[in-house]
Amino acid sequence: MERKEILKRAQDEKLDERELQVKDKSMMWSYIVMVIMASVFSFIRSEQGLPMMDLCATVSGSVCAAMTYRFIKTRNKEHLVISVIMFATAIMAIVRFCMGH
Repeated sequence: MERKEILKRAQDEKLDERELQVKDKSMMWSYIVMVIMASVFSFIRSEQGLPMMDLCATVSGSVCAAMTYRFIKTRNKEHLVISVIMFATAIMAIVRFCMGH
């Protein structure tokens, strides 16, 4: 391989790593905003006597899916713990929602 070709490949790989980092950060901010918005809507709904478990189940299920994927790819135990907690939370929220709470 020529020197220019090696340099070009290295630059392309660096761009791909940066794109992955940007996507990861954007997902983090997406989760933060989703949790904040769901919390606000849950509070408003509970104050009005309306059920809020659907929002809890949606957020918990979404975070569970993301953490499960991260665990599969990285084998980081923290991701597994968060995934299991979010799965249990989602199941409890679904059960409560079906019961009319």
